Amino acid sequence: MSARRAHAVAVAVVSLVLTACSAAPEEDPMPTPRSSSTAAVQDPNPSERISTLVPAADLIVYGTVESVGPEITDLDQDAFPAQVATVRVSEVMKGEAPETITVTKPEDTYYALVGEANDSYDAKHEGIFVLKAAGEGYELFGYVGLHDDSGAQRAFARVLAGQSEDIPGASRAQLAEWVDEAEIIVFASVKGDPDDVTLRTPRVGFSSSATLTPIEVVKGEMPEPMKVVQGPQPETPGGTWGFPVGDGQTGVFFIDTSSGTPTVINTTEPSQINRRQIPLGG
Repeated sequence: MSARRAHAVAVAVVSLVLTACSAAPEEDPMPTPRSSSTAAVQDPNPSERISTLVPAADLIVYGTVESVGPEITDLDQDAFPAQVATVRVSEVMKGEAPETITVTKPEDTYYALVGEANDSYDAKHEGIFVLKAAGEGYELFGYVGLHDDSGAQRAFARVLAGQSEDIPGASRAQLAEWVDEAEIIVFASVKGDPDDVTLRTPRVGFSSSATLTPIEVVKGEMPEPMKVVQGPQPETPGGTWGFPVGDGQTGVFFIDTSSGTPTVINTTEPSQINRRQIPLGG
């Protein structure tokens, strides 16, 4: 990880700790869920709003770097030089574009463009390119430029459809309805089924079925890991949420077992639900 990214992460962690201390001094009976939107490794500068980028961009595409120069193999740098890439366009989200375009990445970015998929967050290969016209090609626009974090596709879809990039949390009334319908409410770790992927993003895939491992059971009984499926979701640009394929994600899951197939009825991302917001009564 570069020094610049390490500094950004450190600042974010300190900020979150201070906020948590001031907003909720009482002891939390349950650990904070870890977001399936990979918030912990999301691009820095979260103040750069997608709703500001979209109207200002000349072109927005989903694409993949086919070739790039100069090639950069040393990713342990504070900032990276300018690069020029040939990008294969798989979807035009705003504007018009041919199958391939030439994209310039400015110098001094916190990441490098690479010609192959790379696990490093200091390297980007595929995702949503936000672009400004520059001569016969395009230049990445904004602090991030190439958005490849797992929440980007949903957020851009919402903004391009004229909606807010932020999904509102579940209301107290909605939570109360789920409490009544669910036989089991559990704070659990989740691992999506890699054979049932419904949305692929550059960093993680999302599936409609998963295995939940209980951490704290809030209602009902769940003594061991359970296979579950996702219940019906409302139609919304970009979709709502999915079970992340991979380890390390947690959330609060409302499970209806009445059909014989344990079904998670949340229509709000489980990692965004606070245990203390659940109206259990009594």
